[in-house]
Amino acid sequence: MFISRTTNLSISSRHIARNITRKTAKRTMSVAVKILQPRWYKPEGRSEQPTLKLHNTLTRTKDAFVPVSGTKKVTWYSCGPTVYDASHMGHARNYVSTDINRRILQDYFGYDILFVQNVTDIDDKIIIRARQNHLFENFVDEHKEVTAAVKDRVRASLLEYVSSTLKKDFSTVEEFEEWYASADKASERVANPKFAMHTNAARDCIKALQTGGADFYPLVKDVLVTSLDKELGSTINDPEVFRKLPAYWERQYDNDMASLNVLPPTITTRVSEYIPEIIEFVQKIVDNGFAYAAGDGSVYFDTVKFDDAEKHDYAKCQPWNKGQLDLINDAEGSLTNFAAANGKRSSNDFALWKASKPGEPAWASPWGEGRPGWHIECSVMASDIHGENMDIHSGGIDLAFPHHDNELAQSEACFDNRQWVNYFLHTGHLHIEGQKMSKSLKNFITIEEALRKYSARQLRLAFGLVQWNNQLDFKESLMLEARSLEQSYTNFFKNVRALHSDYKHSLESGKLISKKLGPSEKELLAGLGDAQNKVHAAFSDNLSTPQALKHLSDLVTKANTYISAAGADLRIEPVLA
Repeated sequence: MFISRTTNLSISSRHIARNITRKTAKRTMSVAVKILQPRWYKPEGRSEQPTLKLHNTLTRTKDAFVPVSGTKKVTWYSCGPTVYDASHMGHARNYVSTDINRRILQDYFGYDILFVQNVTDIDDKIIIRARQNHLFENFVDEHKEVTAAVKDRVRASLLEYVSSTLKKDFSTVEEFEEWYASADKASERVANPKFAMHTNAARDCIKALQTGGADFYPLVKDVLVTSLDKELGSTINDPEVFRKLPAYWERQYDNDMASLNVLPPTITTRVSEYIPEIIEFVQKIVDNGFAYAAGDGSVYFDTVKFDDAEKHDYAKCQPWNKGQLDLINDAEGSLTNFAAANGKRSSNDFALWKASKPGEPAWASPWGEGRPGWHIECSVMASDIHGENMDIHSGGIDLAFPHHDNELAQSEACFDNRQWVNYFLHTGHLHIEGQKMSKSLKNFITIEEALRKYSARQLRLAFGLVQWNNQLDFKESLMLEARSLEQSYTNFFKNVRALHSDYKHSLESGKLISKKLGPSEKELLAGLGDAQNKVHAAFSDNLSTPQALKHLSDLVTKANTYISAAGADLRIEPVLA
């Protein structure tokens, strides 16, 4: 019995072991099958994000922005200041609006921007102003006492000034005064837009002659410098005279931009440091057959030959302005003698290199002593950094023709390519209370003057409230709107910081605060998401800051409504978000 039972137990144990082995193997097989990754269901987007589009002067439409690099790297050239006087609100509008656009592309869309901006320190305006200041300072030093002889000299200068600016000839100052008293001011302003500016300068001069005093020279300066420059300007040949003025105003411009919180360029280029490159660039255009040297040593761009070439087009920004001699001649500079036979093949042709006359800075070149034309400067400096093609070129709309159209033509002539710039962004004009800003209208506002009345933030908000490529009317109602917006944001941020501080103090005191979100908090978060989508759509639509600011203001209103309604039950996390 004992032996039999043992045998049976042994058989039973083997049977159990076999069953366990089979089950273990089956489970092992089952586990092995489940190691395979379960299926993942790819989410389907509800809607596509809008594409970033920019208003491109070259097409006069909003074009999808596609960088040349195919990556996030962007090349950008911005036309910088011609430094001969104080920067004004027209400058502020252009540079602040461009700065806002740059920040959105850089900080919101994440582009890596190489931003190049020039300083023009060789130009007709600079040459004239530098000479005049130098001659005026010398005259004052030599005539510290206002003698009868000085007054006679000023009277003669006044009659000369009136003749040249108002096209009126008088034998005495009294004759001018009689004419001015009876003149039809309205019709005179129509005939001569600078009528008020010139007559104001003349009347200031007359006041100084009558009263004398410590402000004699400041009051007669505008009249006297014209005469001094006409008589002695050609004798000025010291290069330091032409460096001193732009160096001073370049520093003032930099200070103004810093005060307006405008980001400095990645790279700044200065014309006077690019003379060898300018000469080389001009020579290449000549070699390519699109420029020619005139008898006086100037070099002109051949607009007709360029426009006739199969792969080229002249005046891409504003083709309707081709042939507008008033615009063309104004851009050539006041030191150009248009009456002289200077060897131009067409009145539309423009100077790449100007033969220097006495009283003008000069550099040696293959064509003789001369200096750069205005338009060639930007082409050379931009191309030195960005090469034969760039993504963005920006500037004020007043530069579109002929300056930017000439830049495009001479650059495409040099590189013999079809497109030097892919996107031209032009900021709109600035008016003051509905009128064009002008010293003659006494509505000329420098940046320094504006910052005495408004903060940089208020000015930036004001510019942000108007679409960057639209005309901006700088008026009191706009500034009231900007101040109101600033106050709304300031109050909101201050309130939220206080609420957050209270929340942290409550936690430190050991109080248990609920964090569970109710319907109102979820509604606030939904409003945040909606605002984010709308702001993204606004920025994508030509960097529309007016729409973005509107959506942000709506969100602040929603948040304030929630804060007021929630009271002690407020949940801080969605508010902070």
